[in-house]
Amino acid sequence: MRNIWAISIVLALTAGTAQAQQLAVRSGDHPTFSRLTLPLPQGQQWRATRTAAGIDITLPGFSRGFDLTDVFLRMKKSRVGAIETSSDTLTLKVVCECDATAFVNGPLLVVDIADNGTRLAGPAITGGAGQIRPVAPTTAPRPKPTQSAKSTPAVPWIGRESPFIDMSQRAAVAAPSEPEPTAVPDTAELLTEIQENLVRQVANAASAGLLESNQTQPASVPDITDTNADLPALEPKDLPDVIRSSSLNVRITSSMDFPEGLARLGQDAGTSGLACPDNSLLSLADWGDDTGFSAQIGPARDALVNALDKLDPEAIEKLARLYLYFGFGAEALGVLHLDDDVLDRHSELVTLAHIFEHGTAGRSNPLADFTDCPSDAALWSTISLREIPPGTLIDTNATLRAVNKLPKHLRQIAAPLLSARLLDYGDAQSAATAMRSIERLPDPPTPQAVMAQADIAIDAGEPAAELLQEVVDTNTQQSPEALVKLVNATLAKDEPLSYETATLIEAYAQELRGTEMGSALRRTQVAALSQAQHFDEAFRSLADLEPSLSPDASAELRKTVLEHLGKKADDLTFLEHLFAQEADAIAHLPQNTKLLMATRLMDLGFGAQVQDMIGTIPDRPRVEARQILAARAALQLRQPFQAQAALIGIETPQATLLLAQAKEMAGEYREAFELFSESDSAKAAKQAAWLSDDWQELTPQDASGFGAAASLLQAPAPPDDPLIGQLGRADLALEESAAARSTLEQLLADPDVQVSADF
Repeated sequence: MRNIWAISIVLALTAGTAQAQQLAVRSGDHPTFSRLTLPLPQGQQWRATRTAAGIDITLPGFSRGFDLTDVFLRMKKSRVGAIETSSDTLTLKVVCECDATAFVNGPLLVVDIADNGTRLAGPAITGGAGQIRPVAPTTAPRPKPTQSAKSTPAVPWIGRESPFIDMSQRAAVAAPSEPEPTAVPDTAELLTEIQENLVRQVANAASAGLLESNQTQPASVPDITDTNADLPALEPKDLPDVIRSSSLNVRITSSMDFPEGLARLGQDAGTSGLACPDNSLLSLADWGDDTGFSAQIGPARDALVNALDKLDPEAIEKLARLYLYFGFGAEALGVLHLDDDVLDRHSELVTLAHIFEHGTAGRSNPLADFTDCPSDAALWSTISLREIPPGTLIDTNATLRAVNKLPKHLRQIAAPLLSARLLDYGDAQSAATAMRSIERLPDPPTPQAVMAQADIAIDAGEPAAELLQEVVDTNTQQSPEALVKLVNATLAKDEPLSYETATLIEAYAQELRGTEMGSALRRTQVAALSQAQHFDEAFRSLADLEPSLSPDASAELRKTVLEHLGKKADDLTFLEHLFAQEADAIAHLPQNTKLLMATRLMDLGFGAQVQDMIGTIPDRPRVEARQILAARAALQLRQPFQAQAALIGIETPQATLLLAQAKEMAGEYREAFELFSESDSAKAAKQAAWLSDDWQELTPQDASGFGAAASLLQAPAPPDDPLIGQLGRADLALEESAAARSTLEQLLADPDVQVSADF
């Protein structure tokens, strides 16, 4: 009796502590509904009302408030976007077209927000004032414990310890049943149940490290078998295998939070802090045999309905596993949906079915956290992810061992998927090893396998055009993806692309419209048309596609088309499409693309348009290509001083020539002469020297053209000889005049000194 009083005191103290705290709201996400639970104080009434904003859960007379600390750790905001609280009311902001129900299960008030069409576990919540519902008193009679009911009271599972805990240990929450007729409780049986539950939970808490003994020797325990003859002796059960998590994101607040049924979990834990499933959980090779598909599927389907014309859960599970053994994902999903309980208990089968059907199960799946486990779970965890998140660790050895253990027909499916994920992970060597596991098989490689081989070749920088073309020619599900990669490889090498290829892309894009691959094909089609120099169609397709693209994707695709336009189009086509672009679209192009367009415009003589375009490029830091274009445009528009300013700090041969032209245009001929001479531009230097005020000094006498003219002025004066008479001096003057005339005629006829009309 002393033990009974001790137990009563512990329970009373626990209840007193709970009354002084806020009610902790817990939550969990299921495939078709989200669940929230909160403990109800003894005798507390409650009311659930549907409002325009969502759902109000009211506890009349309650004033301690609610604890929402952990609500959105295990529940996304796809159904309940936010929760507001007052002292006695929870307001759930529902953000979906969902149904809702609220009911009491044991000591918990359960609220389910379910997708339309989902079977509710309780009565639907409606609008209006709502009905106040009482809670059955804790002294109400309870059913007698049976062999299968000696576990903790049935509560909804909302934890995240592991998605592979034996679901038979989790009692499913059902709709409230009709109250049983009142009866006098059996005190002995009630106390026995309390003792067994308390011992079990204390054992769990001790194994988890929540309780430790503070004495070295156990105190002597009096023999209670004599004083309590009516009570059976307690025989402690074996403690469950426990993996103590090092994750800081896992918090255990009581022994009730620790999971039972860990027998199916291995003794290793990954970086997620979850116990790794052992190989028996995902042993697909053991789910079928070599007797053939029809020989196994037929009997398994016949066993779905038992003699009572009811679905057999074990037969459903067996048939789903058999479909997965043969690689049929959609069929396995269809079978699992026959029974919601089987569907909930075997989430790993759902994940495998999605992998076989879609090639991935997405980031939010129960296998996603086991990539670094040393078991077969690492294989299915890795290939369940569409992309490998940064910081993820993969046990590549475990994945390779697992894929080699699979039957050859499953290996043909899993090996290419694993190879793609390992390439994404950055381990090309392991990706090639995964593919070698099927390359040695006698069967020809599937399109998925050839696609994986092509990806490995592309990653290694090797040509893969033949492999990709082989996949395209198969006209299978992998053909569109192979075509996209083939075109992208051709574009990267700037190789010619036929118009027929662009037409084939358009056909696939039309077939797959509305899908992610269809959008990728349409983007590739625009780039392919521009590479094939069909610019009219390329810009029309771009205009049709642009409304469905993000601003960044639209700018990237326009950049590709305009670069092809600048490099491949003829002059008229180039000008027609470039001038049709909006100024804002041009302004958002990358700098290199703007410089390409501006260079082509400058070569065609559109200096003003060049100035407008390069005006959208910052002049700090100074980029040589931009400054050269700015100088060329200024010279073309006869702005020599602006050209000189653009060339400040640019010291290249081209910049020196442009600066010399600017100096010459500004009338600084001597400086222009020096710059032309420095650049080995002899003809331009001669012209600058002739136009300079110092042309006699700058022009040597032996130089062609100007040299002879300079020699006329530098010739010595005729001697003042008194012996030469008037006629002699006249003859000398005539000779000098004839020589000057001849020199000037030769100068005007010399092509080296022809001065441009601009000067």
